Amino acid sequence: MHARHPDKVKHHYVPRFLLRRWTNDAGKLQVFAIRNGRLVCSELTPEYTGFEIGLYAIMANALGFSEDDIEKKLFGPIDNGAAKVLEKLERHEAITVDEHIAWTFFLSSLRVRQPDALDFLRTEGAVLLRHTLAEQDEATLPEGWPTTREWLDRHFPGALDATSLTSWLPRMIAHPEVMETFGGVKWWFREFEPDAPKLLLSDLPIHSEGGLKDPDFSIMLPIAPNRVFFGTRSAEIEQFLTQMAPAELIERVNRATLASSTDRIWASSRADAQAFIEANLDATGKNVITFRSLARWTMSPEAPPL
Repeated sequence: MHARHPDKVKHHYVPRFLLRRWTNDAGKLQVFAIRNGRLVCSELTPEYTGFEIGLYAIMANALGFSEDDIEKKLFGPIDNGAAKVLEKLERHEAITVDEHIAWTFFLSSLRVRQPDALDFLRTEGAVLLRHTLAEQDEATLPEGWPTTREWLDRHFPGALDATSLTSWLPRMIAHPEVMETFGGVKWWFREFEPDAPKLLLSDLPIHSEGGLKDPDFSIMLPIAPNRVFFGTRSAEIEQFLTQMAPAELIERVNRATLASSTDRIWASSRADAQAFIEANLDATGKNVITFRSLARWTMSPEAPPL
């Protein structure tokens, strides 16, 4: 489990407002992880789970920002906007065009803010940026001048890595094809009775079925222990999920949650969740796909950016 680091900046890759929906009256939720083949559980507040220490630090430090500026100024507004839109959606109120965009941004951000996505941007993103700068330098710099990379490394160590993140991260969140797909599917919910089994939440909260252009493409996001958000393109898929018995659908959603988990699973109560996870350990991490394999670019300079 995450140790407590009161003097370190915690960067949340799972939004705290989402984690809070699984908390009990004491403001804590159950945190499950598999350690050495054994399922372990602890009870934590959202502040102390779903984060990495200094996830955006390289970007912030190199650019002279406070370490928590990236989370507060990029992901903070996305999450705050999404929380307000979700409240309206749950009340079945009409939302504005701007609110529709805000929820779409949130859905798109959930995969991009993951640690492996940031690692990809720090490596491949930086490689692509250095290649571009080298081409520009060759065409414009006078003979004998230091290259842009040499100058930056000398005067602002780490700035290139940081710049690759600040350049690519917003563009990947706002990727046109992803935004069009997530924003263009039909949004709806299923809510379950209080005595129904409870939904789980994984460290990659959003799950998808099919490719972005697949006619049966769908997305699924548990948004509370008794409520799941769906985005479906196909009326047949919507009907199938709508008519599925509650217990069967909850099991299906929870199996998908386990399959997408890389390290942690959250629950609102311990006993039932622990029994389900232990009975389905074979599903845990089964569908995890690294961001590196998902990224739709090559390192060719002719490749279109995300």
